[in-house]
Amino acid sequence: MKEIMTFKSGKFYLCDIYDETQINNLLMRAIVLNETVVDLPILPELSSHLEPDIMYSSISGTAMIEGNAITGEDVKRIAAGEDIASYTQKDKQEIKNLINAYNWLAGIEPADEPFTLTEETIKELHKIITSNVLLENNIPGQYRNEMVYVGDKAHGGRYTPPKILADIKNLMTEFVSWINSKEIITLNPFIRAALAHYHFCLIHPFGDGNGRTARIIEALLLQTSNIKYVPKEISNYYYRNVDDYYISFSKSIKLKKDITPFLEFMLKASVESLQGIKGSIIYFIRKFTLRDFYAFEKQEKRITRRQLDLLLLLLDNQVPFSLKDLMEKSPFSILYRKVSTQTARRDLKKLTEKNILKLGEDNKYSLNLRALG
Repeated sequence: MKEIMTFKSGKFYLCDIYDETQINNLLMRAIVLNETVVDLPILPELSSHLEPDIMYSSISGTAMIEGNAITGEDVKRIAAGEDIASYTQKDKQEIKNLINAYNWLAGIEPADEPFTLTEETIKELHKIITSNVLLENNIPGQYRNEMVYVGDKAHGGRYTPPKILADIKNLMTEFVSWINSKEIITLNPFIRAALAHYHFCLIHPFGDGNGRTARIIEALLLQTSNIKYVPKEISNYYYRNVDDYYISFSKSIKLKKDITPFLEFMLKASVESLQGIKGSIIYFIRKFTLRDFYAFEKQEKRITRRQLDLLLLLLDNQVPFSLKDLMEKSPFSILYRKVSTQTARRDLKKLTEKNILKLGEDNKYSLNLRALG
């Protein structure tokens, strides 16, 4: 831990002290899950869907934390060059800036050595994030020289970050020196990234855009340490649990010399994000494996062409359906409009007996994704 005396705000602590009994289990789960995700085979088709979807939803999530209402789907439209009239120019520009920041992030490759964070990098990120957005008392890439207040009573109280430019300059110099020190750089990347996120927000060096900048700094330190997908996906967890996100800051601020609440929250976010990503990857792997399995069953004449077409349709449209749906509702009716109800019933019976389909308690059929175990 490092103690710094400021001119106007008293003592400021750069703290790496936490309760290992509360943290270590979460940390080990995050490490093991990341190793699992890294080792899973990522097919090109999966990668082409997964990475952009995570990026668009993450941009929306990190922006929504700050009050921007643009959804992940609309982020995708803006990235494609569409101008959506229903949103304000400010909100659209913030999204365009975040797209640029995430594209910048995508160009930074993982390395064998921990990433060295500099003030120049931080200022460049902030400049990208807040450029061309008219914000009072904010100059892109420049530290503030005004008082700001952070938080509210509902989230644990209001916090006053360092008040003057001289203190901010000094604390940012101390911060990057500390986050790159041997003491911190040798910590697990999840811990180091969380420390950077927390303390940057504590200093709050810019007039606006501090939260978005902090989350991309965290993403940068995770990504360069070969943490897969979490660097972007974690912002969605923060947004979904935004009250707990702010409260974890307030609890750690009140403790001063103990960062356990924020670390615990960040590691929970990492674990849940990795579990979701692992599930998505396994789901896609199952889909591709089942596609080959169905084709083999058809080749061996164990299922008919129509039954194969139904199964392939279900792989892309996984909704429960009834015999009546099969006969009357699109897209199933395209396959079954020229056959009798009895024939359709036989198809369902055969595929269910082969454990390829399953029949639920609601008497609706669905694809058995675990047909191969």
